[in-house]
Amino acid sequence: MLQYENILLDTTKRKNHAKDSFHYFFIYKIQYEKEITLEGLQTLNHLLNTTKVLKNSDITNTSILIAARSGNLSPWAEKAKEVIINCGFNTSFSIEQIKLYKFNGKLSFNEVGENLDLIYDKMTQYCLVTKPDIHEYFKKEISSKKGKRLETIPLSKITKYNKKMGLALSELEIDYLKKMYTKLKRSPRDIELMMFAQINSEHCRHKIFNSKINTNKSKKETSLFKLIKKTFKKKNTDVVSAYTDNCSIIKSNKMNSLYTDIVTKKYKYKKEDGLYIVKAETHNHPTAIAPHAGAATGSGGELRDEGATGRGSIPKVGFTGYTLSNLCIPKNNNQWEKKSIGTPGRIKTPLEIIIEAPIGAASYNNEFGRPNIFGYFRTCEFNLIPIKSNIKSIGYHKPIMIAGGVGVIRNSHIHKNKLRQDDLIIILGGPSYLIGLGGGAASSLSSGSSSESLDFSSVQRDNPEVERRCQEVISQCVYLDKQTPIKSIHDIGAGGLCNAVPEIVNDSGRGAKIFMSKIPVGESSMKPLEIWCNESQERYVIVIDSKDLSLFDSICDRENCPYSVIGNVTAAKDLVVYDTDDKTKAIDLPMSYLLGKPPIKPININGYNKINLKKKHSYASFDKCVHDIMSLPSVSDKGFLITIGDRSVTGLVARDQMIGANQTPVSNVGITMSDLGSSSGQVITMGERPAIAITNPEASVEIAFGEVITNIACSYVKDLSKIKLSANWMASSKNSNEIESLYLAVKKISSLCVQNNITIPVGKDSLSMNTSWKTNKLSHNVESPVSLILSAFCSIDNVNEIVTPELKGDGELFLIDLSEGKERMGGSSFHQIHNIIDPDVPKIDNTENISLFFNFIQTLVKSKTISAYHDKSDGGLFTTLSEMAFAGNISIDIFKSLEKYYDEIHMKKFFFNEELGAVVEVPKKYMNIFNKLVEKNKVESFVIPLGKSIKSSIPNFSIKSYKDIIYPLTTLRKYWSKLSYNIQELRDNPSTAKEEYNNKIISHEKFKPLVDKITFPLSSIKIKKIKLNRKPKVAILREQGVNGHKEMAHAFMMSGFEAHDVHINDILKGNIKMQSYEGLIACGGFSYGDVLGAGKGWASKILFNDKVKDDLQIFFNDKNKFGLGICNGCQMLSQLRSIIPGTNNWPLFNQNKSKQFEARLSRVKINKSKSLFMTGMEGSILPIIVSHGEGRAVFSDKRNKSNAIISYVDAKNKKTTKYPFNPNGSVNGSNGFTNNDGRITIMMPHPERLFTLNQYSYHPDDWKISPWSKIFINARNWLK
Repeated sequence: MLQYENILLDTTKRKNHAKDSFHYFFIYKIQYEKEITLEGLQTLNHLLNTTKVLKNSDITNTSILIAARSGNLSPWAEKAKEVIINCGFNTSFSIEQIKLYKFNGKLSFNEVGENLDLIYDKMTQYCLVTKPDIHEYFKKEISSKKGKRLETIPLSKITKYNKKMGLALSELEIDYLKKMYTKLKRSPRDIELMMFAQINSEHCRHKIFNSKINTNKSKKETSLFKLIKKTFKKKNTDVVSAYTDNCSIIKSNKMNSLYTDIVTKKYKYKKEDGLYIVKAETHNHPTAIAPHAGAATGSGGELRDEGATGRGSIPKVGFTGYTLSNLCIPKNNNQWEKKSIGTPGRIKTPLEIIIEAPIGAASYNNEFGRPNIFGYFRTCEFNLIPIKSNIKSIGYHKPIMIAGGVGVIRNSHIHKNKLRQDDLIIILGGPSYLIGLGGGAASSLSSGSSSESLDFSSVQRDNPEVERRCQEVISQCVYLDKQTPIKSIHDIGAGGLCNAVPEIVNDSGRGAKIFMSKIPVGESSMKPLEIWCNESQERYVIVIDSKDLSLFDSICDRENCPYSVIGNVTAAKDLVVYDTDDKTKAIDLPMSYLLGKPPIKPININGYNKINLKKKHSYASFDKCVHDIMSLPSVSDKGFLITIGDRSVTGLVARDQMIGANQTPVSNVGITMSDLGSSSGQVITMGERPAIAITNPEASVEIAFGEVITNIACSYVKDLSKIKLSANWMASSKNSNEIESLYLAVKKISSLCVQNNITIPVGKDSLSMNTSWKTNKLSHNVESPVSLILSAFCSIDNVNEIVTPELKGDGELFLIDLSEGKERMGGSSFHQIHNIIDPDVPKIDNTENISLFFNFIQTLVKSKTISAYHDKSDGGLFTTLSEMAFAGNISIDIFKSLEKYYDEIHMKKFFFNEELGAVVEVPKKYMNIFNKLVEKNKVESFVIPLGKSIKSSIPNFSIKSYKDIIYPLTTLRKYWSKLSYNIQELRDNPSTAKEEYNNKIISHEKFKPLVDKITFPLSSIKIKKIKLNRKPKVAILREQGVNGHKEMAHAFMMSGFEAHDVHINDILKGNIKMQSYEGLIACGGFSYGDVLGAGKGWASKILFNDKVKDDLQIFFNDKNKFGLGICNGCQMLSQLRSIIPGTNNWPLFNQNKSKQFEARLSRVKINKSKSLFMTGMEGSILPIIVSHGEGRAVFSDKRNKSNAIISYVDAKNKKTTKYPFNPNGSVNGSNGFTNNDGRITIMMPHPERLFTLNQYSYHPDDWKISPWSKIFINARNWLK
């Protein structure tokens, strides 16, 4: 909500007199069973940056207080409590952060009071505006809830209870329940009905996809799921697991896995067979009602799915995507958005969603430590003709929010073990809260059909730092290979424990005995139903053998990860759950009643009625179309979605969204390496085209499928059959016509995949994609068309065998057109800006063209015949060419054609149709080879000459037609990047948003490539021979929440060191002494979620624990030791100046000037310094990765600002404070420092993530080795 809050408050300040202003500050509500001592108060003041205790007089009649909803302990409070406990307080301590606005006059107070929804989120916060209410908030204690703990529901009232609680049970299911409980000779309890509803919800059990389908053309029964399974054949031997686990498991290249020895803590490598896992799922309902939390927990849930595959696995890279209704940014006044209808008050507007949701997903991935390297964003909304008082629209008021990823699993962990009687059932992760209650059922309802109180109940909250700790536990178990204590693991997602526990034991044909008293809860007043059925995130169910409890406990203890043994597996196939008194049975049911086969209503397909609307015949001018199409969300610059997400953590990313030296977000794919230092890996991409489905669902699927192929073809993957797809389906199941549309779409993708031998081993569906509400006497209904989101994955041998969209210049341009000259405009961006629904849509007319195209492009890529490649999709050919020009800052000259674009009508058709295809740039010297390959691959009918690429002094895009058209790239970039600027202006610091927008445009004023500079011979990057026989030990230091340790360990290991995994707890417990190491490296991440300031929790744990503090002080004062702090490690070490000699000139690090997390490939100059790491590198200007939210250096003495060892530089290689060249706003570009003798160095950027050339998003072609590897070699050469 900070985005809107900033706008509202800034506006209020401008409107009112200075004397009638306001300010806000944070206050803290603290509860502690003991009286806080003076020393304790001083500790709290240090941690919280507080100066006084709040008094009654501080609350006035013009105060507004924003606080977490009662019973909803915020993630901030949970993290802060852990830091404070580690600094000497006991576990009874609790704290909550509150924002208090104080107004000096009524004018400002009244204006803000009239817009309260802009400064708080009613789904997760309270807003108190009267003095008595505020005082009452601080006085009251959380009281126990009234009412029965367990409620029995008479059979005759199940229907009424179903509606009241929003259980989404069908009549068939209610009848089934009545028969079931009649056999049991009792009535159901509320907890049992809620559990049954979650387990058997559409969201969890996919009833429509498993329903029998009867068509009027065939008596043969099938199901949608069977159609998907048809794509999986026995000859698909590379698919190891499909449809049976949280993710699909696929064979890959051999890999050299980096792991830690559980005894010695030494990092080691092990060569083994490579397996990767894939998954994609949506989180639509939660994102509609609470976008930040909804998208965050969507990413978190998908991450848990990956970690809980087999007997435990490790996520690697992720992706996200969003489909929304029109944004309607007020000042844009777009013609196609003028007829957009509003939204009901209980869900967020599309604009609010796109501002808040991506931050939620990105921040979760950032804090967890998974790079997000691909995605998409589209809007789609059309108004249909109103019928009486019913206004119907096509759109995405209930948004699509998709999250997916790729992970890695070991061969020994593919299959979950069979469970035995008395095996222990464990919850790994945080406590239960009254949040996300009934989410599985709520997600199965259309938005607006449940009560507002149920929407409140289904809101979720995120704490990625806890999930990071859980994953560290899982990872440590994975490192144990066959000795892992984990027999089976299941993530706790939709339905909570009531879904996860029955599933994990039922897979082995067992039952369970559970004690609620053992389930950790954040609120003692929670009822059994709330404990058992809530969807609190960051939790897993794990089953282990009782003999392995000691081992599992030691791993959890080291990682500060909470867990609890809540029961055991039973031979009897019953689920028995005891209330907190350990005597009363809250649940006692046969497993077969819960996870048997409740009846599913069959689906009858009688025929599909296509929507046909009259075409509009008056179109905007070509220039206006260019402006509007380039401004569409599906076409325009996605930078605002990309730079907020870490795309380099793990060190395993070979290709992200950014292309070229100027980092233009136009990549066709994302690529991850198999392991650190590897040249093999996996490529991912996406395809979707929902607007076409409005009139032709089969064509929509064909074009989405085709987009996946045209995207992934830029990377050499050898064969189509290696591609694996995740199919995620969205539709409105309330509409029979849409169900029939869904059937046709599923049947089509099944057929396409079978014909091309492509498998769909994983996927999901969300079939309640409609929103209904009433205003006055009008009924509103927004329904989404059938929407298929395809995510594609493929193993590749060489991550460098890829051609990007970056034009190099002096080449010939060709369109490779799969449609062989067709120009169908239906479902295009061109029609979207004119609000036209047209049934004449693109499709795949000849399926053989797919393989012909793919094989041809693969030959071009492998033979290096082409120098640039970009698929043709949203926005058509004009957009494709423009994006290629942006990436290379190269001019395009399109030849005159008397056949294709001889007048304005045909210009629009040729340049704006979205038929499948791609554009390639062929260097002139390879034209003969290209022509021969065209003939050899029999694709002459595909190839259309377009023009040429030119390195001109002023880059432009020219078309010779009935009139010559010339667009300076500055003009096109202004159109293309405007939406990104509009969002950043609302969401981030408006001044930096404007600065970046201007710099994007200015970058195309002239053709002037960025010039990097290396002042040392790359051949000098080697370990001195005399030092090769010894490997000094270095401590790769981490704390909970740190996530950059493995890539750091790899960099030091490859530089002649023996790297050890050292947790702060190892020092605290006396298990190791830092004197046994010659180097200390503090890694990047989010220690304690940066809750009290970046690195502060980590530093405070050291400073307030004498054992750790003294050990580190001895180390830092030893002249034979060195230290390095990167990112979070830099922030932490900067706060240990009292124990590190010669650091008085070091700054602290505050929030970036943009007020946003910044992930970029920036450029820095290495200054003259004593730092042992930078020896011999002075004067070099190099690209480097930055990924931080608090990197702005702030000096206590301004004279120290010139002491930086590295500084950010602009396009002219001058030190700069300009954004985004300087991503955080540090004075003079300063972002790296060393102590007086050069032994201890801190820096915010990440050289360890650029140790090899494969890790660069961009680097000059003549580089043969990464120059940043020198700093690690320097460290080795400094030691004896």
